[in-house]
Amino acid sequence: MASQDLVRRSGADVEDQTNHDRLIAVTEVDEKHPKLTRSKRVASLDIFRGLTVALMVLVDGAGDEWPVIGHAPWNGCNLADFVMPFFLFIVGMAIPLSLKRIPDRGKAVKRVVVRTIKLLFWGILLQGGYSHAPDDLTYGVDMKHIRWCGILQRIAFAYLVVAILEIVTKEANLEDNSTSGFSIFRQYYRQWIVAACIFIIYMSLLYGTYVPDWEFRVQYDDSPDYGKVFKVICGTRGKLDQPCNAVGYIDRKILGINHMYKHPAWHRSKPCTEVSPYEGPFKANAPAWCLAPFEPEGILRHTRTDLNIGVPWALHFLFLGLFCILAMVDIVGMGNLFLPLEWIGMNAMLVYVMAAEGIFEGFLNGWYYKSTNNTLVYWVRKHVFVKVWHSKKVGILLYVLFAQILFWAIVAGILHRVGIYWKL
Repeated sequence: MASQDLVRRSGADVEDQTNHDRLIAVTEVDEKHPKLTRSKRVASLDIFRGLTVALMVLVDGAGDEWPVIGHAPWNGCNLADFVMPFFLFIVGMAIPLSLKRIPDRGKAVKRVVVRTIKLLFWGILLQGGYSHAPDDLTYGVDMKHIRWCGILQRIAFAYLVVAILEIVTKEANLEDNSTSGFSIFRQYYRQWIVAACIFIIYMSLLYGTYVPDWEFRVQYDDSPDYGKVFKVICGTRGKLDQPCNAVGYIDRKILGINHMYKHPAWHRSKPCTEVSPYEGPFKANAPAWCLAPFEPEGILRHTRTDLNIGVPWALHFLFLGLFCILAMVDIVGMGNLFLPLEWIGMNAMLVYVMAAEGIFEGFLNGWYYKSTNNTLVYWVRKHVFVKVWHSKKVGILLYVLFAQILFWAIVAGILHRVGIYWKL
């Protein structure tokens, strides 16, 4: 994700460079002794990154038709709710690889700050409201209503904090060469202390912040209540429900309610619509907060309550599967089974922008015949997938799997073959 343009390299340089500088999971090569310092790329990390980006494309493309794929309206945990934690896990795993060959703290801090700025730039550009792809052929955003937060912005903030902590404590960690079972706690006690402090502060704010009554103005152009001001009654603390949680209150005070996400997943919750967990027309007696904005990637991320009994088992099997991938790829050497995901992981920024954010489809939709609904994208989706299977749900799912995920995996593989990457 880096230089904001495609970088092309050839020959042996491609082979070396593909081990470095890709989506924050990078290492440096000593130019004087490239063969001696050359590091082996962790293929399983690329595959996991590719899997995460593919999940995001799947969620964005098929989540409306398959609620179990999309975000849970509030309580519970669906497939989409794993995407953001996966991204943060990848960043955490990649930071030591990125910084271990930069001994100069000043250079390391500069590198981290520059990457953070780039992540923020792309995040605000793609999710701040300027881009209306893929369906709306207009662009631009009123700065009074720009969205400041988003996936890349959240990653940028987490990356900045953790990377700076890694830089500050890196030399101290290397002093302890103990191999005892408790060395991970002794060697990284500074990180454990910081993590504990962050956790205590988070829980204190979540359960201790007093949330007063609040008002908002409806911003949906197609709503009969557009422009109306509604009041939400709270006057409480320690609540984790939609209207009165501390997460939303802190975001409204710091970010401003006009700069928050206007289409939260809670639109699909039971108090709001009859067709929950699908999104549909609001109930006639739906509470006012159903029309209010909420920022899922804000200052604090909300914790979901009432997780059903299947979630812990799902998490166990999920992490077991990840460790199996690690063993199969980096130990047994069966990485070829996951090549499409590895290609996506090597060019994750490109696939994220073009597929997950719909920029490529938005470009194609700009070329239409007679009607904006008569584009190549709509024609392929309708005639090649939906009509063939006589099911919109199945057709949309297959369209996302083949015309988006597999298509961009092949594109990323071709670009990898010729040494072209979009990096930060």
